Amino acid sequence: MAYTVKKLSELSGVTIRTLHFYEEIGLLKPAYHGSNGYRYYEEKELLQLQQILFFKELGFSLKQIHKVLGRDDFDQLSALYSHRKSLNCEWEKIGLLLKTIDKTIQHLQGKKRMKDNEIFNGFSIGIVKLAKEGEPYFAAEAIVLKSVKNPTVEKREKTFYENITKASHSLFKELVQCIEKGLEPASDEVQLIIKRHHAFTEQIHNATQEVYRALAQLYQEHPEFRKQLDPFHSELATFMAEAMKVFAERQLS
Repeated sequence: MAYTVKKLSELSGVTIRTLHFYEEIGLLKPAYHGSNGYRYYEEKELLQLQQILFFKELGFSLKQIHKVLGRDDFDQLSALYSHRKSLNCEWEKIGLLLKTIDKTIQHLQGKKRMKDNEIFNGFSIGIVKLAKEGEPYFAAEAIVLKSVKNPTVEKREKTFYENITKASHSLFKELVQCIEKGLEPASDEVQLIIKRHHAFTEQIHNATQEVYRALAQLYQEHPEFRKQLDPFHSELATFMAEAMKVFAERQLS
């Protein structure tokens, strides 16, 4: 069934103006234009719009969404599995936070004393849950990197991610020391650490200059990345992103 832009707007809740804008930037084009000049969208475009909305819900910018959906090896089914995993994790987090709220209310009302270790239940569920699954460091990257067909990645064992996680956490701590020393992202010491980070990334995906620059932008903008890095240092995400951009320009051009 084909939908006009008006009908698609009513169906999806996305405004006509936004749909026109998506067409202008090449993010979502109509299946065809009728002889009457109307835009018509079919099932393929509806599923494309669904992907756009999923990525927006997960905190991606339109520029980032455009890069992901524009890849030749983008796989819609793999992306949906990644979305489902992310949303399941978020749903579990919301459930725990609601329980924490209820317990805190009862505690403040004097009905039931709350244990100290229950006060912060739910706030770190994203990191804790993924750590149990053996891939906390790649939790955020997985949204992008596992949205493309990559049989090699799918065959990785849990131990692989655990080893990468340990190494990456050590790397984060080294970068924090660089921040505390007052070093610049472009300094030789920092760039040597970033070189190792790029090597980690290469084990998961072909980290070309374009991919690595996009990943750097995610460190600055995507909430899942900041959620993982902020506990190490409040400036780490921005510092690391700047250092990655320098590395991409110098080493990956």
